[in-house]
Amino acid sequence: MPPYGPNKGPGEGRLSMMLDAMAQAPSEVLPSRFWEDLNRKNLRQLTESGYDNFKRTVATNYFTWLLPLRDPQLRFLLSRIPVHRTVGYLLQSFTAGRHLPFTARQSFAYTLYTLMLWHFVSAIDRAAVLDRLQEPGAGNPPRVYHHGRLISQDIANSCLEFMSIEEGGGLGEDTRTVLELGAGYGRTAYTILALSPHLRYYIADIPPALYICERYLADVLRDKRVFRFRPFSNYTHVRDELESSQIAFFLPHQLEMLPPGSVDLFINISSLHEMRMDQIAYYLGLVQKLVRRWVYLKEWKESFLPADGVVVRQGDYPIPKVWVPRFWRDCLVQTHFFEALFEIV
Repeated sequence: MPPYGPNKGPGEGRLSMMLDAMAQAPSEVLPSRFWEDLNRKNLRQLTESGYDNFKRTVATNYFTWLLPLRDPQLRFLLSRIPVHRTVGYLLQSFTAGRHLPFTARQSFAYTLYTLMLWHFVSAIDRAAVLDRLQEPGAGNPPRVYHHGRLISQDIANSCLEFMSIEEGGGLGEDTRTVLELGAGYGRTAYTILALSPHLRYYIADIPPALYICERYLADVLRDKRVFRFRPFSNYTHVRDELESSQIAFFLPHQLEMLPPGSVDLFINISSLHEMRMDQIAYYLGLVQKLVRRWVYLKEWKESFLPADGVVVRQGDYPIPKVWVPRFWRDCLVQTHFFEALFEIV
């Protein structure tokens, strides 16, 4: 385990190339003001603490939760886990020690929530997919163990997402190519590829998330052939290499060059609601062009972006009429989110 502390900054060459290319992108894919502010924070954390510690820094700006003890997610779990188990997890959390750079209170809450979330997902995981997963050590995740196995919130939450998509039919035998927009550092991509290694997985994001995700997935899935991000002006220039790869990385505007109907399943988790409405409409239109059958969304029920003056509610998404919902429901655990799986007919 690498010690927490300052180290060399991010890979300046690749990250700089991504940032330069993003600066030349069309206006419809440029970050909202919300994401401009968050990216400044992400870049500062990468510079100060390095890639080797990103699961304790940048990841907390994605879907790694440092929760107050009264948070609805913890209340949800407390109502569904036996009292004697909760007491055991409380004791384990008190003695687990601190996860730098988290405060002592944050460390306790992180450990408690992770243990309880892992218990809850294990209890509803009829196919025992969680038993096939453990948290990779890359990125220096906080050390929380269950029966001697390194676990995390991110693996547990990604398993919930995998189970939802599979339950609705989105990961059937006819699904071969997945596109995820806004993959963060790649937690869901890692889980889906670990459980369904036959898939081809495309990722589109903005830097520095794209940089972290590319480096992380290439590291933890070394048996996969990776199409690394690079500028290109025509799909034919990269077609042979791309179609022989299992993981590929793009800036969002590059998706325009992919062939229509070349994707079977589209995934967006917790980022559409952080965009302006014109951007949401742009991306859903692009999905309609690229995706052949399935669309999975997991978003806040209501999101307010003060810097952009935007409120996004779940009824505001311009869902095409040919997208038939297989489910549209409150999420488990993150009850302030909804999740929806659509079949394109």
